[in-house]
Amino acid sequence: MDQSGGTLARMRMTSLLALGASVALSVTVGAQTPSGDWPLHNLDAQSSRFSPLTQITPANAGKLAVKWQLDLPKPFAAGSATPIVVGGIMYISSGASLIAIDGATGKILWTKAAAEEFPGGGRGPASGDGHVFIAGRSSIAAFDLETGKPFEAFGKKGVLNPARVALDFKDPGKYAPEVNPETLGYFMAAAPSYAKGTLFVPLASSEGMVQGGLLVAIDGATGKVKWAFRTIPQGPADDGWELTKDTWSGPDRLGGGVWSPPTIDEALGVVYANVSNPTPNYDGSSRKGANLFTNSIVALDINTGKLKWHFQALHHDVWDWDLVTGPTLFETKVNGQVVKGVASLAKTCYVYALNRETGKPIFPIVEMAVPTKSDVPGEEIYPTQPIPFNNRFVPQTPFCATFPPNITDPKLIAMSRPIFTPPSSKEPLLIAPGAVGGPNRGSSSYSPKTGLLYITGKNNAMILQAKPQTEKIPSGLNSPGHFKSFIEWKMSTDNATQNIAAYNPATGELAWVTEFPGTTNGGNLVTAGDVVFEAIGRNMYAVDATNGKKLAEVNIKIANFATPIAYMGGGKQLVAIASGATIVALGVD
Repeated sequence: MDQSGGTLARMRMTSLLALGASVALSVTVGAQTPSGDWPLHNLDAQSSRFSPLTQITPANAGKLAVKWQLDLPKPFAAGSATPIVVGGIMYISSGASLIAIDGATGKILWTKAAAEEFPGGGRGPASGDGHVFIAGRSSIAAFDLETGKPFEAFGKKGVLNPARVALDFKDPGKYAPEVNPETLGYFMAAAPSYAKGTLFVPLASSEGMVQGGLLVAIDGATGKVKWAFRTIPQGPADDGWELTKDTWSGPDRLGGGVWSPPTIDEALGVVYANVSNPTPNYDGSSRKGANLFTNSIVALDINTGKLKWHFQALHHDVWDWDLVTGPTLFETKVNGQVVKGVASLAKTCYVYALNRETGKPIFPIVEMAVPTKSDVPGEEIYPTQPIPFNNRFVPQTPFCATFPPNITDPKLIAMSRPIFTPPSSKEPLLIAPGAVGGPNRGSSSYSPKTGLLYITGKNNAMILQAKPQTEKIPSGLNSPGHFKSFIEWKMSTDNATQNIAAYNPATGELAWVTEFPGTTNGGNLVTAGDVVFEAIGRNMYAVDATNGKKLAEVNIKIANFATPIAYMGGGKQLVAIASGATIVALGVD
């Protein structure tokens, strides 16, 4: 299956010549990204997910159809990893290998395994400076982009465990060589980002009881750690300790995983990351206070990893409504002045839009009083939550359901409560969104052409009730009162639906919302042809970016929770998505 580097080079030249016939090569996305490529999970370091391709438009999107489908050979399985495309060649991490695919036809060109043991895990690839880095659950493997040969100068013969080197960097000598960071709760939940010769690696998981998630900057040429930021400072040695130390009670400060790829503004020299929920998830009795920097956007110096600013979108989370989607960079004009913004989405169904230079809200985000009465022993619910307003000083319209939707059962209606109602130990409560509802990991996109941010969110609910703790407390976390109760929840899937919405950061208002059957954890993309693409269930949808009108619904046969990409293949604009062991590419004639 191997193809020579010369063959790949010729294919890239052919792809670029074909691209030039329809899209000017001078068009760039983000930091010098050729317009027909998709080199990172979110396209570019700015996480724009905006493709400047224009062949597919509202006028012809109704002709969208499957152009090729590839079932990866066993034992390969892509999971829900997002492929990348460079010069018309698609790369996907599958099992423990990197696969190169002709983006125009779906033909496999070659498969390459890492030189050292690589457990895989399907978090997806990222490319930069002539290399492809594939992320598994615990390790990153590096390859040459042209030949697929392992890039052995990176880590140990091309393989690196980012959590292990990050922990050794932060806490030298603390962990014995045989300690696997996964046993401490650390793993990758997403592909890394790449900028300025550096991989920016997010490390989860909050539910693994990590002592703060990690965002790690790793030299793309050597695998050496440049810096590591701990999202919940554990002591004076951690940046941000003075800001956070009084926002927690008790000895344990747990959670704060980083679930999505970070976003980079190279011009400002800043890295932006979303930090997720504190743990225990639903019982805050052992962690009284706001629990910084959980559920926060953090802005870090790209060279040092030092904190520049933070903004917390949800205080003392007891609903598992973590800040997980985004951040996405944008520029807009407010009162005639250009504002460089960053937007992130929490499961609360609000858009948190900030000036990315200062961290200040573009429009007011007001601390509003919320219900605080709780019968969970020792619980102290935070008295306010930050609610975004628009430019008319009216509370922002949520882009998905914040009250249990589509409920007809009288028993469920009686259980329904408004958003931010604390869980009860005496009765089950039905609250929306669900813990896996709202926007959940799927990336948003931003079109500089329409000036709109495109977001997704589930309309669903969950049932919460406090019950006696019966689970075994993890080793090393046996502080008194750490678990006085836990919350049992389940998602209400009856009539659950998915929204695609457009938010105008120039006004702080929703431009439109379109509802679809089914749900997804995937995100969307938008093109200069004014089309938004998203896969929901077994269908790929195309939506008019200006008004939300559904343009196409194509059955792709595979159940999908992944996020699509757009690229040029054989002179044609294609949209592709991976699920399980299958990749599907769509286009128009």
